[in-house]
Amino acid sequence: MTSAPLSQPDTLERLVSSARLATYLDAADGDRCRAVDLYLWAAQLAGALHGQIAFVEIAVRNAIDIELSAWSVQSGGVPEWSSAGATVDPLYSLLRRQLVDARNRAAQETAERPSSHPRCGTPPTHDDVVAQLMFGSWVRLVRPVSRSESPARQQRLWQSAIRTAFPGADADDASRERIGSQLEMLRRLRNRVAHHDNLLRVDVRHRFNGMLSLLAKLDPTFPALAAARSSLRQLMKDDPRRNW
Repeated sequence: MTSAPLSQPDTLERLVSSARLATYLDAADGDRCRAVDLYLWAAQLAGALHGQIAFVEIAVRNAIDIELSAWSVQSGGVPEWSSAGATVDPLYSLLRRQLVDARNRAAQETAERPSSHPRCGTPPTHDDVVAQLMFGSWVRLVRPVSRSESPARQQRLWQSAIRTAFPGADADDASRERIGSQLEMLRRLRNRVAHHDNLLRVDVRHRFNGMLSLLAKLDPTFPALAAARSSLRQLMKDDPRRNW
């Protein structure tokens, strides 16, 4: 990676603010040009992480949705478990507010479709609502939000439905806890990336391997596909701090 031109530090400081740049200056021992190189590298890293996390989020969402649809029918409900008035407990008690918000967002998105959209005027489907659920909702189905909350609902749902979404993992409760912890760590990383947080202390190799491990628990063919065009390994090699 080539060194930043001398004019770039002032430009970057105006762009991102001196407060944000200070973290990178500190990591670069006060060298302003190195701080620019580090910031630009970190921006690339954030983009690569965002793309990689998307593979896991979508795969987890789809796998759990399939199992919940089958479980809902077996429990006396309908395959479209996200529909108003159709959500069976303990799923309802876990996601009640999140489902209301997701249905509202799906309805709003439907209303804003232009007349040229192929689905203009079509009411939101179950898939539309599921796509609007936040990553945290899927984490909540596997592990409680807080340590003080009983995991009884998650344990029940895991044994009756969700464990089969992860055929590459053990079916016991310890496996639920491990997967829940992996998902929660990924959720926090996703939020840091989305909010343009400082990622300089993130163990990228560990996080990348964790994402591939989660994908393998869903389907052993997923990791190779998700990593096929990932730039994360090259970015790890290109970390400017390796040459300082």
